[in-house]
Amino acid sequence: MVVIKSCDGTETYVKEAGDSVEKALVLLHGIGADHRMWEPQLQFFARSGYYVLAPDLLGHGESSKVETLELSNWEKQINTLILNRNVSKFVLVGVSMGGVVAQSYAMHYPAKVRSLVLADTFGELRTVREKILGLGQLIGFRVFRLFGIGLFAKAMSFAYRAPFAKQAREYFVQVSQQADFDQLIRARKAINKIDAIGKIAGERIPTLILVGDQFGKSFVDINRKIAQGIKGSQFVILENSMDPSNLVNPNAFNKAVLDFLSHYS
Repeated sequence: MVVIKSCDGTETYVKEAGDSVEKALVLLHGIGADHRMWEPQLQFFARSGYYVLAPDLLGHGESSKVETLELSNWEKQINTLILNRNVSKFVLVGVSMGGVVAQSYAMHYPAKVRSLVLADTFGELRTVREKILGLGQLIGFRVFRLFGIGLFAKAMSFAYRAPFAKQAREYFVQVSQQADFDQLIRARKAINKIDAIGKIAGERIPTLILVGDQFGKSFVDINRKIAQGIKGSQFVILENSMDPSNLVNPNAFNKAVLDFLSHYS
């Protein structure tokens, strides 16, 4: 692990693999997760010739806890990371919350993003269905804060009870034991503000959107909406998968991403 200190005093813990900064790939994890969510990808993409960086986003893992949190804080964190590692342009991959952060970053720093991969995420919360998605998890974190980590761990175990989600279940039961609900509430409030639909230039940033099929048609449609707003983007539904697809069905996720990057990296 590498520790990077920012000028604002925050620290970023990052796991890296590979060594070719000309083919850099930054992986952004989901809410309540950390860099360990990317274990099925780190060495896989390093062996494929990429220099892989998987940071703990602010408020998560070993990176700094924060009193306030906005999408712009994570964007600055990414800029500090790539500057420290001498990366000028990179592939940006974000799953779930990481996909929201990736969209926000691509909107504001398009010249730095070589290509974009988004999975199991959302680009805005406008419809009733979308607002329920954002509000539901926020309420959930407040309930878990009240009743304790044990209930949270049980909820994670239940959410990933499917046989094909065993790896995700084991990971989230483990990581839930260190949950900081104040940080998670701040993170959820931050990502609920995303407003990215139709604002990412697909002609400048080749984009792949992936979504697992196991969270239902409405979640698939939320991800399809992102693809429809990015000109020329590719949209793929992964079978036997759900948020986060990189951990629930890593083989299908890795193949889809590598196939895409073979043309757009």
